[in-house]
Amino acid sequence: MQKRSIASRLLVIGALSVLGIAPSSVAQTQRITFDDAVTLALERNVDLKKAENDVALQDQIVAREKADFLPDLNVSLRPSRSWGLTFDQTSFRQVTQKSDFFSVSASSSVNLFDGFGKVATLREAQHTLESSSLTLERRRQTVFFNVIQAYLQVILDKEQVQIRAEDVESQQQQLRRIEEFTRVGSRPISDLYQQQATLAASELQLLEAERAVQLSEVRLIQVLELDPLRVYDFDAPLQEDIDLSASTYELDALLQSSFQQRLDLQALDASIASSEEGIRAAKSGRYPSLTLFSSGGSSYSSLREEPIIDVNDQVTGFERVPFADQLEDNRSASLGLTLSIPIFNRLFTKTNIQQARIRHSNLGLDRQNLEQNIALEVRQAYLDYLTAVKRLDVTEKQVRSARQAEQVESERYDIGASTLVELTQARASLVDAESQRAQAVYQFVFQGKVIEYYLGTLNPSQTLFR
Repeated sequence: MQKRSIASRLLVIGALSVLGIAPSSVAQTQRITFDDAVTLALERNVDLKKAENDVALQDQIVAREKADFLPDLNVSLRPSRSWGLTFDQTSFRQVTQKSDFFSVSASSSVNLFDGFGKVATLREAQHTLESSSLTLERRRQTVFFNVIQAYLQVILDKEQVQIRAEDVESQQQQLRRIEEFTRVGSRPISDLYQQQATLAASELQLLEAERAVQLSEVRLIQVLELDPLRVYDFDAPLQEDIDLSASTYELDALLQSSFQQRLDLQALDASIASSEEGIRAAKSGRYPSLTLFSSGGSSYSSLREEPIIDVNDQVTGFERVPFADQLEDNRSASLGLTLSIPIFNRLFTKTNIQQARIRHSNLGLDRQNLEQNIALEVRQAYLDYLTAVKRLDVTEKQVRSARQAEQVESERYDIGASTLVELTQARASLVDAESQRAQAVYQFVFQGKVIEYYLGTLNPSQTLFR
């Protein structure tokens, strides 16, 4: 129901964006930095909360397994009242009258030996708790990584809007120049029409870029699980705050480091250790068990009477025995040992052992598969990072060359040595180069975080920029 509600709100905000209606009247704009976004995600993420609950639940299971080594203690109180024919066990009489009965008992037992089943069960729970804790930390890394990815996309799309807005402004300036040229007859009217069409195309590209920002912000709102009907302003970093210094990696070292530091792999290892203890716990059903037990109690009956004896040792009547005296007289206690030897339990122990072994085998297969996936992820991240580093250098040269080419074509067009088509192409190349440069910058930042995520070293307390 909650997911449907969120989805409905996202559809509403998306519809408002399509119609060009800014929901500013719904709520005041909330400014969010990257650090704010991380804090919100870690506080609000539902999967993360479930993982925290799993850890708390497993911690309680461990506490329960530890307490299982202690003796139990049970106290029973039984008051009752009877009418009619009653046999009183304390006086060994049958009477027909109202009678009251009260008994109290206490019992305790402690297991002395069960084939080390309790020890194995406790260790199994402890390993499961370790696995849950490691899974929780890995999920924190995943939430942090998702915030990075969504936040960088918003910043990149905003950068593209800025590039397209500058292009529209440049095309408007160019249109005013061509209008003046055609007015004095130094350029044909066709140049004016062509420039008008180019300006319209630039405005359309700006509109599409603004739409991309709206969609990426919706995605980020979903990742942060914010109220979709509110308006948010996500801060973009200054250019000087983006660290573009490349790191040097060795693939073999990355692979070895990932196998040592990936929390999901460590969590799986803890689960495997837990399954091994599960096998030992199942095998304990083959061994005898020895239990020490003790019990004690007393009782009271309103029918209990004792004779009244005179000085001549003659019974002159009966009187009811007081409550306290009966509890004192009727006391009983026992202490003993119970030895239970399993002979045949309808293959229950055997099937438990086989099931535990199958679970252990499946976890081993999961580990092999996870190791393979980790190796592929790290290798892909390493290659993508190398490409991102090279792309930084290439796009910087591309922007520099395209800017010079556009400047030259503009000057040539002003003196009539170039056509509008050549100038338009040069301007388009510059806009494309600037767009590619923006993508390269943020892709480089993102790929650095991808390597940290697949290595297992991504720290949610770190900031994305300087």
